[in-house]
Amino acid sequence: MCRTSGVLAVVLLCVQCGCARWSNEKEVNRDTSLLPPRQLNPDSVLIETVLVRFPQSEVAKLDELWRLCNEGIFDLELRERLDKNGLRAGVLLGELPPVILEQLESTALKQTTDALEHAGLAADVDNKRRQLQCRAGRRKDLLVKPELPEPLTVLSNRDGRHVTGATFERATVLFDLRAMPHGDGSATIELTPEVQHGDHRQAFVHTDFGTRPEMRRATQSWNELKIATKLQPRQVLLISSTPTPKALGSAFFVSNLADQSEERVVLLVRLSETRLDDLFAPEIVEQAHAMAER
Repeated sequence: MCRTSGVLAVVLLCVQCGCARWSNEKEVNRDTSLLPPRQLNPDSVLIETVLVRFPQSEVAKLDELWRLCNEGIFDLELRERLDKNGLRAGVLLGELPPVILEQLESTALKQTTDALEHAGLAADVDNKRRQLQCRAGRRKDLLVKPELPEPLTVLSNRDGRHVTGATFERATVLFDLRAMPHGDGSATIELTPEVQHGDHRQAFVHTDFGTRPEMRRATQSWNELKIATKLQPRQVLLISSTPTPKALGSAFFVSNLADQSEERVVLLVRLSETRLDDLFAPEIVEQAHAMAER
């Protein structure tokens, strides 16, 4: 009972502070809400994401976390490519484990007592929960690290044999996130690691409706490391670094703190909701698939 009360107290603090507030409790019935119901396009997918930070003293708990994940859903070739680039991915078996909930609770409490944490300046990542509404096959930016003040050097292994490196000025670290809903409530989630860097420059974007100018930054993508998997509602995809951080895994999932220490970071991506229904609206399912293939 005391443990439950403590978690509920943290949830209330999270609501006030705006930090991550995932739990295993059932959601409150939306019919009791005073807010109007959320309007979604028929091909929309709601994705929830959060970055969970683990200080060095808690890194050993990551072994326990990975034991609760299914990494075998990805083929061996992709797992080998990810490993050579310092990345690791899997889908949680069951609900969020205590090791995650406890770390979110710890960080939430810090945000009420530490001025740098409260201002979002303690680390180059944060643990704010984000909810992204994704249209079928269309890009959404999933931010890992905002624009960094110092140059970022990233090593990668693209061909499986040779390690190459590049240094990026004013780098922003993120994933290109895309979702493809299926008629049974599931969705295929795709995440491609990416670094945007330098100044914004004018580029021309070609669409079905014509060509338009758009201000963009230079982009480095690692398409060969795209992580794609089919999630059921409320299933969670985990992505982080290998046990010994290296290459992209180090650039994406090792956080530098204001006190010059480091933390390890785990990205959680949860499928919240889809609207496609292949029983009552099969034609919308076909339209969504056609749109995603363009």
